[in-house]
Amino acid sequence: MNKLIVYFRLPDEFITHLRNITNKFKIIICTNQDELESHLPEAVILITLFDPPDAKMIRIASRLRWIQALTAGVDFFPLKEIKEQDIILTNGRGIHKIYIAEYAIAAMINLARNFHLMFSNQLKAKWDRSVPQDEIHGSIVGILGLGSIGQEIARKASMLGMHVIGVRYNSQPLEGIDHVYGPTEMEEVFKQSDYIINLLPDTLKTRGLIDKTYFALMKKSACFINLGRGSTINQADLIDALRTKMIRALVSDVYETEPLPEDSPLWQLENVILTPHIAGVSPKYLERAMDIIQHNLNVYVSHSGEMMNVVDLTRGY
Repeated sequence: MNKLIVYFRLPDEFITHLRNITNKFKIIICTNQDELESHLPEAVILITLFDPPDAKMIRIASRLRWIQALTAGVDFFPLKEIKEQDIILTNGRGIHKIYIAEYAIAAMINLARNFHLMFSNQLKAKWDRSVPQDEIHGSIVGILGLGSIGQEIARKASMLGMHVIGVRYNSQPLEGIDHVYGPTEMEEVFKQSDYIINLLPDTLKTRGLIDKTYFALMKKSACFINLGRGSTINQADLIDALRTKMIRALVSDVYETEPLPEDSPLWQLENVILTPHIAGVSPKYLERAMDIIQHNLNVYVSHSGEMMNVVDLTRGY
């Protein structure tokens, strides 16, 4: 029996949507690794949220033809084995764009108004009207990674009067963005920007890419916002740049090690706002994910049209 495995607890209403698309597959809901392993040999389709199969599981899934991931990043999937077995991998690109863009805009406004300093004063019952206040209107935001999330941030930032520049693998112009730079021109974004938003994926080329060389290019008044992958940053260099006031401040939702260790110096720095990898969390997550799942399942069973968000297994995104 061909099986379509959903590897997370999917509400019944969404399972009904899948059954309405096709009756060619037995839909199996798995919530732990042992269950998943027992069904993988008969699986043709796997839909998974945060816990991907490992290389061993991919090897036993000899009939598997398509994996639908619901995360945008797929760096933690066994891409080598998936490619070797000629499995299609699609991701959740676009699910997160609205609420991560809202997080990014909120981060920039918080930094402009120095809310983090006033929250600190609040805890000390300290009235201090000398905390510097600014606005994001007219500022330059540099976005590292102009995919669906980056473009949504750019759209919202432009509406608020910001100038937008960014880096993209393909440096062709994009609507609403003042200048798109290629990867070899990333220095320009660091030099010009008042706010830099990192959305880079974790790949062999990006791992540890952003280091002291780039932080040294930033304006001393500029801020760094990390929403991509913690592995893309040299964390020791980032901490040094914050300690020495080489850059003004940091907002970070992702880290080199997660959870962020209790002894990390980041916890103690006054020019830092930390959140526990929640920028992509929303009550509408599954609702938006189902739009992608249903489209791709329709394409798969009908052999008509094109799947959304097919991952280039060589690039890793």
